[in-house]
Amino acid sequence: MRRTLIILLSLLLLLTLAACGGKKEQQQAEPPTGDAQALLASAQSALNAGNYEQAVNDFQASIAAQPSLDAYFGLGNAYNQMGRYADAQQAYEQALKINPNHTATLSNLGVAYYQQGQLDKARESFEKALAIDSNDAATHYLLGATFMQMSRLDEAEREFQAALKLQPDLPEAHYGMAVLYQQRGQIDRAIAELETFLSGPPAQDPRARSEAQKLLDQLKSQ
Repeated sequence: MRRTLIILLSLLLLLTLAACGGKKEQQQAEPPTGDAQALLASAQSALNAGNYEQAVNDFQASIAAQPSLDAYFGLGNAYNQMGRYADAQQAYEQALKINPNHTATLSNLGVAYYQQGQLDKARESFEKALAIDSNDAATHYLLGATFMQMSRLDEAEREFQAALKLQPDLPEAHYGMAVLYQQRGQIDRAIAELETFLSGPPAQDPRARSEAQKLLDQLKSQ
Protein backbone atom coordinates (compact mmCIF):
# COMPACT_ATOMS: atom_id res chain seq x y z
CA MET A 1 0.00 0.00 0.00
CA ARG A 2 2.02 3.51 -0.67
CA ARG A 3 4.50 5.34 1.60
CA THR A 4 2.24 4.77 4.55
CA LEU A 5 0.26 2.46 2.24
CA ILE A 6 3.23 0.71 0.62
CA ILE A 7 4.03 -1.05 3.86
CA LEU A 8 0.45 -2.27 4.11
CA LEU A 9 0.81 -3.86 0.70
CA SER A 10 3.86 -5.85 1.71
CA LEU A 11 2.16 -6.82 4.95
CA LEU A 12 -0.89 -7.93 3.01
CA LEU A 13 1.08 -10.31 0.85
CA LEU A 14 2.99 -11.80 3.74
CA LEU A 15 0.02 -12.07 6.04
CA THR A 16 -2.07 -14.02 3.60
CA LEU A 17 0.55 -16.73 3.41
CA ALA A 18 0.16 -17.17 7.15
CA ALA A 19 -3.46 -18.12 6.54
CA CYS A 20 -2.65 -20.76 3.97
CA GLY A 21 -3.48 -23.89 5.87
CA GLY A 22 -7.19 -24.08 5.27
CA LYS A 23 -9.45 -26.28 7.37
CA LYS A 24 -9.19 -30.06 7.36
CA GLU A 25 -12.78 -30.47 6.27
CA GLN A 26 -12.07 -28.29 3.25
CA GLN A 27 -9.36 -30.57 1.92
CA GLN A 28 -10.06 -33.07 -0.83
CA ALA A 29 -11.35 -36.46 0.27
CA GLU A 30 -8.62 -38.37 -1.55
CA PRO A 31 -5.14 -36.84 -1.25
CA PRO A 32 -2.49 -37.64 -3.86
CA THR A 33 -0.74 -40.96 -3.56
CA GLY A 34 2.55 -42.47 -4.71
CA ASP A 35 4.77 -40.26 -6.84
CA ALA A 36 2.34 -37.35 -6.70
CA GLN A 37 2.40 -37.36 -2.89
CA ALA A 38 6.20 -37.56 -2.78
CA LEU A 39 6.50 -34.68 -5.24
CA LEU A 40 3.98 -32.68 -3.22
CA ALA A 41 5.98 -33.20 -0.04
CA SER A 42 9.18 -32.17 -1.82
CA ALA A 43 7.47 -29.08 -3.24
CA GLN A 44 6.16 -28.02 0.16
CA SER A 45 9.61 -28.43 1.70
CA ALA A 46 11.13 -26.29 -1.05
CA LEU A 47 8.44 -23.65 -0.56
CA ASN A 48 9.03 -23.55 3.19
CA ALA A 49 12.77 -23.20 2.57
CA GLY A 50 12.28 -20.32 0.13
CA ASN A 51 13.40 -22.36 -2.91
CA TYR A 52 10.55 -21.11 -5.04
CA GLU A 53 11.75 -22.27 -8.46
CA GLN A 54 12.20 -25.80 -7.14
CA ALA A 55 8.81 -25.60 -5.46
CA VAL A 56 7.17 -24.58 -8.73
CA ASN A 57 8.82 -27.45 -10.58
CA ASP A 58 7.79 -30.02 -7.98
CA PHE A 59 4.23 -28.72 -7.64
CA GLN A 60 3.87 -28.86 -11.42
CA ALA A 61 5.24 -32.39 -11.49
CA SER A 62 2.83 -33.43 -8.75
CA ILE A 63 -0.05 -31.94 -10.75
CA ALA A 64 1.07 -33.81 -13.85
CA ALA A 65 1.09 -37.06 -11.88
CA GLN A 66 -2.22 -36.39 -10.12
CA PRO A 67 -3.96 -32.99 -9.99
CA SER A 68 -4.91 -32.02 -6.44
CA LEU A 69 -6.12 -29.08 -4.42
CA ASP A 70 -2.93 -29.01 -2.34
CA ALA A 71 -0.68 -28.99 -5.40
CA TYR A 72 -2.51 -26.14 -7.14
CA PHE A 73 -2.73 -24.21 -3.87
CA GLY A 74 0.97 -24.65 -3.18
CA LEU A 75 1.84 -23.70 -6.75
CA GLY A 76 -0.13 -20.49 -6.35
CA ASN A 77 1.71 -19.72 -3.11
CA ALA A 78 5.09 -20.26 -4.75
CA TYR A 79 4.18 -17.98 -7.63
CA ASN A 80 2.86 -15.38 -5.17
CA GLN A 81 6.21 -15.37 -3.37
CA MET A 82 8.01 -14.90 -6.71
CA GLY A 83 5.83 -11.95 -7.65
CA ARG A 84 4.27 -13.91 -10.54
CA TYR A 85 0.76 -12.87 -9.62
CA ALA A 86 -1.00 -13.77 -12.87
CA ASP A 87 0.43 -17.29 -12.64
CA ALA A 88 -0.60 -17.46 -8.98
CA GLN A 89 -4.11 -16.41 -9.95
CA GLN A 90 -4.36 -19.21 -12.50
CA ALA A 91 -3.13 -21.81 -10.01
CA TYR A 92 -5.61 -20.70 -7.35
CA GLU A 93 -8.43 -20.75 -9.89
CA GLN A 94 -7.57 -24.37 -10.68
CA ALA A 95 -7.61 -25.19 -6.95
CA LEU A 96 -11.06 -23.65 -6.63
CA LYS A 97 -12.35 -25.88 -9.42
CA ILE A 98 -11.59 -28.78 -7.07
CA ASN A 99 -13.03 -27.08 -3.97
CA PRO A 100 -14.80 -23.73 -4.51
CA ASN A 101 -15.14 -23.25 -0.74
CA HIS A 102 -11.48 -23.49 0.23
CA THR A 103 -11.13 -20.28 2.18
CA ALA A 104 -7.34 -20.07 2.16
CA THR A 105 -7.32 -20.30 -1.62
CA LEU A 106 -10.02 -17.64 -1.89
CA SER A 107 -7.99 -15.33 0.35
CA ASN A 108 -4.75 -15.88 -1.54
CA LEU A 109 -6.54 -15.44 -4.86
CA GLY A 110 -7.68 -12.09 -3.51
CA VAL A 111 -4.06 -11.15 -2.91
CA ALA A 112 -3.12 -12.15 -6.45
CA TYR A 113 -5.90 -9.94 -7.79
CA TYR A 114 -4.86 -7.14 -5.45
CA GLN A 115 -1.27 -7.24 -6.59
CA GLN A 116 -2.44 -6.91 -10.19
CA GLY A 117 -4.52 -3.85 -9.33
CA GLN A 118 -7.81 -5.69 -9.71
CA LEU A 119 -9.29 -4.36 -6.49
CA ASP A 120 -12.92 -5.21 -7.14
CA LYS A 121 -12.01 -8.83 -7.84
CA ALA A 122 -9.80 -8.88 -4.75
CA ARG A 123 -12.67 -7.56 -2.65
CA GLU A 124 -15.04 -10.17 -4.07
CA SER A 125 -12.61 -12.98 -3.31
CA PHE A 126 -12.05 -11.88 0.28
CA GLU A 127 -15.79 -11.46 0.78
CA LYS A 128 -16.43 -14.98 -0.55
CA ALA A 129 -13.90 -16.35 1.94
CA LEU A 130 -15.54 -14.47 4.80
CA ALA A 131 -19.00 -15.65 3.77
CA ILE A 132 -17.71 -19.18 4.41
CA ASP A 133 -15.68 -18.37 7.53
CA SER A 134 -16.43 -15.01 9.12
CA ASN A 135 -14.01 -15.72 11.99
CA ASP A 136 -10.84 -15.34 9.93
CA ALA A 137 -9.07 -12.27 11.31
CA ALA A 138 -6.42 -12.29 8.59
CA THR A 139 -8.98 -12.13 5.80
CA HIS A 140 -10.89 -9.32 7.52
CA TYR A 141 -7.59 -7.44 7.56
CA LEU A 142 -6.97 -8.18 3.89
CA LEU A 143 -10.41 -6.92 2.96
CA GLY A 144 -9.85 -3.81 5.06
CA ALA A 145 -6.54 -3.16 3.33
CA THR A 146 -8.27 -3.48 -0.03
CA PHE A 147 -10.94 -0.99 1.02
CA MET A 148 -8.13 1.37 2.06
CA GLN A 149 -6.72 1.21 -1.45
CA MET A 150 -10.19 1.98 -2.78
CA SER A 151 -10.46 5.02 -0.45
CA ARG A 152 -13.47 3.42 1.23
CA LEU A 153 -12.35 4.31 4.72
CA ASP A 154 -15.53 3.50 6.64
CA GLU A 155 -15.57 -0.02 5.23
CA ALA A 156 -11.85 -0.39 5.86
CA GLU A 157 -12.36 0.62 9.48
CA ARG A 158 -15.17 -1.91 9.84
CA GLU A 159 -12.95 -4.73 8.60
CA PHE A 160 -9.93 -3.74 10.69
CA GLN A 161 -12.15 -3.61 13.76
CA ALA A 162 -13.57 -7.03 12.91
CA ALA A 163 -10.04 -8.38 12.62
CA LEU A 164 -9.07 -6.92 16.00
CA LYS A 165 -12.19 -8.23 17.67
CA LEU A 166 -11.18 -11.71 16.58
CA GLN A 167 -7.45 -11.24 17.19
CA PRO A 168 -6.76 -8.17 19.38
CA ASP A 169 -2.99 -8.39 18.98
CA LEU A 170 -2.98 -8.69 15.16
CA PRO A 171 -0.21 -6.19 14.38
CA GLU A 172 -1.13 -5.59 10.75
CA ALA A 173 -4.65 -4.52 11.71
CA HIS A 174 -3.28 -2.00 14.24
CA TYR A 175 -1.01 -0.60 11.55
CA GLY A 176 -3.96 -0.43 9.17
CA MET A 177 -5.99 1.48 11.74
CA ALA A 178 -3.10 3.90 12.26
CA VAL A 179 -2.91 4.65 8.54
CA LEU A 180 -6.67 5.04 8.37
CA TYR A 181 -6.70 7.52 11.24
CA GLN A 182 -3.82 9.42 9.65
CA GLN A 183 -5.81 9.64 6.42
CA ARG A 184 -8.72 11.12 8.37
CA GLY A 185 -6.53 13.59 10.24
CA GLN A 186 -7.20 11.86 13.57
CA ILE A 187 -3.59 12.15 14.64
CA ASP A 188 -3.95 11.24 18.32
CA ARG A 189 -5.76 8.03 17.43
CA ALA A 190 -3.17 7.22 14.76
CA ILE A 191 -0.39 7.70 17.32
CA ALA A 192 -2.16 5.41 19.80
CA GLU A 193 -2.49 2.66 17.20
CA LEU A 194 1.16 2.96 16.19
CA GLU A 195 2.24 2.72 19.81
CA THR A 196 0.08 -0.38 20.22
CA PHE A 197 1.62 -1.81 17.07
CA LEU A 198 5.17 -1.14 18.25
CA SER A 199 4.56 -2.60 21.72
CA GLY A 200 2.86 -5.75 20.45
CA PRO A 201 4.02 -8.89 18.64
CA PRO A 202 6.13 -8.32 15.53
CA ALA A 203 4.51 -8.03 12.14
CA GLN A 204 5.49 -10.55 9.51
CA ASP A 205 7.16 -7.93 7.33
CA PRO A 206 10.46 -7.04 9.07
CA ARG A 207 10.34 -3.54 7.58
CA ALA A 208 7.09 -2.76 9.34
CA ARG A 209 8.58 -1.78 12.68
CA SER A 210 11.00 0.79 11.27
CA GLU A 211 8.31 2.25 9.00
CA ALA A 212 5.89 2.47 11.93
CA GLN A 213 8.51 4.23 14.05
CA LYS A 214 9.20 6.74 11.28
CA LEU A 215 5.49 7.46 10.91
CA LEU A 216 5.07 7.77 14.67
CA ASP A 217 7.95 10.25 14.91
CA GLN A 218 6.49 12.21 12.01
CA LEU A 219 3.05 12.43 13.59
CA LYS A 220 4.41 13.39 17.01
CA SER A 221 6.41 16.22 15.45
CA GLN A 222 3.34 17.82 13.87
